[in-house]
Amino acid sequence: MPTELSAQDLDDLRARLRAQAEGLRAELAAVDAQMSTLYADCDRDVGDLGAKVTAADRLRADAERARSLLARTHVALDRLGTPAYGRCAVCGGPIERDRLLAVPHADVCLACGRGTGGARGRGALT
Repeated sequence: MPTELSAQDLDDLRARLRAQAEGLRAELAAVDAQMSTLYADCDRDVGDLGAKVTAADRLRADAERARSLLARTHVALDRLGTPAYGRCAVCGGPIERDRLLAVPHADVCLACGRGTGGARGRGALT
């Protein structure tokens, strides 16, 4: 049985996903600006260089996390309002309503997210 989301739930989720996407785009722009500033600074000694490498690694990790979440957010926005939204990408079963309300870009049910098997693991049809 598909997850039951009201029209108001869908509107709220759409607004949250759009706001999340906007925030992530702003975060990525800030990371790009920080990277530009970081590389514009001159290296005075080996300590400066080490600090720069560490900061660049952190910024790259932040950017990768934001890009990944932005991609998942866009997929959720594309699926929102279609029968595919609220269906687990692993087992095909419904994603719990409370999970979707808490994590609107969730693409797996709790059981599959924990690795314990969702609808398939319980013998249901996919």
